[in-house]
Amino acid sequence: MSEAPVDGRHVLAARLAAQHLRSPDLPDVPSAVGHLVAVQGQEFHPALWGLTRRLRPDARPGAAGAAAACDRGEVVRTHVLRPTWHLLRPDDARWLLELSAPRVHQANGTMYRQVGTAGHAAEIDLVVAAVQERPRTRRELAGLLAAHGRPLEGLALGYVLAHAELDRLLISGPLDGKQQTFAAFDDRVPPGYGPLGERFDRDAALVELLRRYLASRAYATVKDVAQWSGFTLTDVRHALDLLGDEVVAVPGAGALDGATLWRLADADPRVLAPESFAGAVAPDGDPAAPVVDLLQSYDELFVSYGESRGVVVADGVDLGDRRGSFIHAIAVDGVVVGRWRWVVGTRDVVLEPQWRRAPSPAEEAAFAAQADAVRAHWGRGAPAPGVSAGADPGA
Repeated sequence: MSEAPVDGRHVLAARLAAQHLRSPDLPDVPSAVGHLVAVQGQEFHPALWGLTRRLRPDARPGAAGAAAACDRGEVVRTHVLRPTWHLLRPDDARWLLELSAPRVHQANGTMYRQVGTAGHAAEIDLVVAAVQERPRTRRELAGLLAAHGRPLEGLALGYVLAHAELDRLLISGPLDGKQQTFAAFDDRVPPGYGPLGERFDRDAALVELLRRYLASRAYATVKDVAQWSGFTLTDVRHALDLLGDEVVAVPGAGALDGATLWRLADADPRVLAPESFAGAVAPDGDPAAPVVDLLQSYDELFVSYGESRGVVVADGVDLGDRRGSFIHAIAVDGVVVGRWRWVVGTRDVVLEPQWRRAPSPAEEAAFAAQADAVRAHWGRGAPAPGVSAGADPGA
């Protein structure tokens, strides 16, 4: 029997529900990371904030509690899949790096040549020896290299450290105050290949990655998966072939007309009937009230898709636009309609919106409620006098 076409509205609702941004019910930050497989994480605290939005409300830790999961090693941060940091469960780190490191090394090739990374084996040896003693900050490692007559800084140091991460020598350690640290990979990552068992198999790894991607992202095209994962279209199609009857091809409709989207054959009701999960009840109990999500610019709702990302972005809004350092995304009912930024102070968190169209009073109120949730996340008080959470419409 052929599958009924799905339009952008259905796909968006399914993605919001599958990512647990509607009816959030995951128990803790490591579970949210594991559900999403890998979470883009160069914006460390904004990424953790977004993960807490997927937890059941009574299980949401504050900023310190979310970061503590990383300190304890329940979540690790490293370069994987694409040339950027991601948050992972430690039992997913070894197999994902084995699978994707060759592609990331290839993508980094030009920068490696520019900064001379290939000639820095001695520097990597010094760094690895240092973290065997204890986790070290980037500044400490730079000082260590300088003390040994091998100074590196800026991009050169960054790419040398990333090279060591991809080679499974370094990975994130606990925070040192506000600074990230690097630790020895084997000190933070268990032996074996997690869900793959004791042996690494590339086909099994591709299948595991695609199965979990579809479970947590709902409908996606082959190009969506390739853009997110960093693998070729051929790799993605090969994984779909290996999955066989476990996956279903679904035609797109409306704005998605002509696209072929994929989902798991045994997809849960969050994907098949997202309307059961897509509505979040507003504080006044009105299910028709707008739902505002304040998410980091690299939230998995946005970066998990390339070809079909348009279902989550309003007309005229550019996800790459960073005007005035407003880099994070305001989504109304799942669609990006503006930007926001935060400044975390000792007594307050100041949030400013940059709407790309005039917000309604109900949308401004929903933004203000989310701003209060951000302040609670940071353990801060009410807005400073004169600061309006709904200010700056259309800036």
